[in-house]
Amino acid sequence: MVGVVVSARAADLPPEHVEFFESKIRPILAEHCYKCHSTESGKSKADLLLDTRDALRKGGATGPAIIPGNPEKSLLIEAVRHTHADLQMPPADEGGKLPPDKIAALEQWVKMGAPDPRTGGKAHPLDMAAARQHWAFQPVAKPAVPAVKDAKWVRTPVDNFVLAALEAKKLKPAAPAEARTLLRRVTYDLTGLPPAPEEMEAFARDFPRDPRAYDRAVERLLASPRYGERWARHWLDVARYADTQGYLVGNAERRFPFSHTYRDYVIRAFNDDKPYDRFIVEQLAADRLPLGEDKSALAALGFLTLGRRFLGNQNDIIDDRIDVVTRGLMGLTVTCARCHDHKFDPVPAKDYYSLHGIFASTEEPAERPLLGPIVETPEYRRFLEKTAEAEAKVKQRARAEVDKFLGEIRAKTGDYLLGAHDAAKLGKDDKLDLFAGPRKLNLTFLKRWQDHVATDAAKKDPLLAPWFALAALPEAQFAVKARELIAAWKNGVAERVSVSPGHETLTRSATEQSSPLDPAVVAAFAKSDTPLASLKDVAAIYNRLAADAEKEKSSDATDSANSDRTALRAALRREGGPANPGYDATAALIKRQIDARVADLRRDVVALQWTEAGAPLRAMALVDKARPADSRVLLRGNPANRGPEVPRQFLEVLSPAPREPFRDGSGRLQLAHAIADAKNPLTARVFVNRVWGWHFGAALVRTPGDFGVRTEAPAHRALLDWLAASFTEGGWSVKQLHRTIVLSATYRQSAVGHAAATAADPDNQLLHRFNRRRLEFEALRDTLLAVSGSLDLRAGGLSDDLVKEPFPVRRTIYGFIDRQNLPGVFRTFDFPNPDVSSAQRFATTVPQQALFMLNSPFVQEQARALMRRP
Repeated sequence: MVGVVVSARAADLPPEHVEFFESKIRPILAEHCYKCHSTESGKSKADLLLDTRDALRKGGATGPAIIPGNPEKSLLIEAVRHTHADLQMPPADEGGKLPPDKIAALEQWVKMGAPDPRTGGKAHPLDMAAARQHWAFQPVAKPAVPAVKDAKWVRTPVDNFVLAALEAKKLKPAAPAEARTLLRRVTYDLTGLPPAPEEMEAFARDFPRDPRAYDRAVERLLASPRYGERWARHWLDVARYADTQGYLVGNAERRFPFSHTYRDYVIRAFNDDKPYDRFIVEQLAADRLPLGEDKSALAALGFLTLGRRFLGNQNDIIDDRIDVVTRGLMGLTVTCARCHDHKFDPVPAKDYYSLHGIFASTEEPAERPLLGPIVETPEYRRFLEKTAEAEAKVKQRARAEVDKFLGEIRAKTGDYLLGAHDAAKLGKDDKLDLFAGPRKLNLTFLKRWQDHVATDAAKKDPLLAPWFALAALPEAQFAVKARELIAAWKNGVAERVSVSPGHETLTRSATEQSSPLDPAVVAAFAKSDTPLASLKDVAAIYNRLAADAEKEKSSDATDSANSDRTALRAALRREGGPANPGYDATAALIKRQIDARVADLRRDVVALQWTEAGAPLRAMALVDKARPADSRVLLRGNPANRGPEVPRQFLEVLSPAPREPFRDGSGRLQLAHAIADAKNPLTARVFVNRVWGWHFGAALVRTPGDFGVRTEAPAHRALLDWLAASFTEGGWSVKQLHRTIVLSATYRQSAVGHAAATAADPDNQLLHRFNRRRLEFEALRDTLLAVSGSLDLRAGGLSDDLVKEPFPVRRTIYGFIDRQNLPGVFRTFDFPNPDVSSAQRFATTVPQQALFMLNSPFVQEQARALMRRP
């Protein structure tokens, strides 16, 4: 396998390998390596170039940079790991060691055989006129249905195209499948469940003598509520559906509270045969449509919002949404243009950032919209009561966190006074944050104290008058003069200090005990056992005073000392004062700290959405920002390296000239209409190709997630275009598309073909037989429940934990999907990665599958239930 990859060029590489290189590896090389190792930069340190495939494998002065398939012997991997002091890339002066995830990506790439589609040092030019000649970018034109010799075999126009290709090769289609095989096939295909025994017996009896028996079976299956559950699961793969956000830092709630409303929307859409173009528009911009009283379509916006959250990185979230829209709906890998122009498809980076601007101009509302009117029930009132109680606990803890923080600030009053005094000596080029850091002072509060001590009102403040008096003393005579001042204070003499340029004079005037000096402050200086040597000692006394005041919990008017501390505490806590900017401002300042402390309580609030029966259903919605804005191109994908601003608009290769910018809000609705336009050459082709693949186990275009310029035209391109054109002409009806396919003689063939056809067409590209297929995980699990008599057909609602005993017995589509901790049984049976849009599933044969069927408690439970059936 490695040897094949090593010698391969771009056209020969598996699409997933090319995508891995483009999305993971090329950005690393471009951002961290090309500056010193590329022809474009004109630098080749150590004679090493990394901007072409051949140069990278040739290596530099120390030999080949990589050994494909062997990361441990590859110099590139050794260098990025910083294993040796004399071989470290990037070096410290160029950013230092790469983050662990980028090192891991490089290691995985080399282990894969270092697939590299690059053939030169510079990207090929984007020639839109030439790109539009690619078969998938040409308008869909409905081809004529070809004539065939064996017209009796034909049941739908699909058969004309298939039989014409077979007859051209002098091949024959396989014999029809027998009755039981055919009913089992179509029942699984349309509902994901096995036919009931009585259905099978009736069909086996009627089918040989009644030509319409199969048609009636198809209509019955399409009308079944189980149909929507089966086909919604296919779509949820495309939508990278999951019930959780993925990895998050801290104790934040990972679960989406209303993810199930999107899943249930998709099931209803298929059961109701919602036109596919409307289905697309609702998923991208339902909030921009005139919905009337029925708001249920808002749940469709989960298509955009139920992706991974990337620790809150907005650019990564937007990238995920661009991918699910462009690859999920049109089979284009647009996100490869995030860091540079797409290396193969006609997608410049400017087009990527045009779409980026659309999604950067949207946000999730603070309160998710209701999907229906609220009904005042006892359950709903109980939900409101519990929510109010839970939110009160959040507010209480947040308030306590703010009070604790402000208390710590006030306990350092002396440090802030000293900091404000010393900061006044800084030069204009000195940075205040570098000054505050070593002193462990909060920059915001240091600035507040600076502003406060600079005002005349502060200098007349009884609390601070001693500070100003002591701060004005000459440093050389500080200890002596401070002792004199404090002695005077003990005798009830107030000090006024005036400082003249070049010398200091101390003016003393006798007063009565009604001195403007705060008595608590005076008492603290009078009681101090240690002589004051500097302002640092003064700051320490203010710290002790403030700390003692913070500890005082009550006020006792009969205790003069206590009254003094109460006055001091009130002064320090005065809202708007230097040590108290107010609750809201302080909460915003320590938001991250508060979020961490209340995360568990907020989880309790959110959990009520799925633990309380009275919780009203809401949509995982998206809305336009009040002020939509265009995005700038981020050169090499770096947010700190901003390029030109680009308008929000559709992809150039799919747009008529002149291309008009989107100006209706964020542009999501205009984008949705552009994708769902019958003139869009990709949308209908991509969808019918996938539906065909979900029926036959292999799509007509074998890369259903990539219709780019490297994708060869399918063997049955005319059939694909006929299906796409018929699909749009027929009102984008998915059920009618099913009828066209499953009623055909092509679909009704046996899986055993003629020897001559098998020899001439071993991969069954010409469809001379039906492909043998395995049950997916959902159909397998649902079958076990069905045959054991345990299956619960209740539809919709919250997701069930499928691996937790007692095992749920509803259909598998209602299982809880945790994208960060997906249970092993899902991966064992080839469930797709819920982080990315998946147009098809891989099929593996591994020992764990057999071991699950032998040892799983769930399987054993169903076996016991089967034995209990009459």
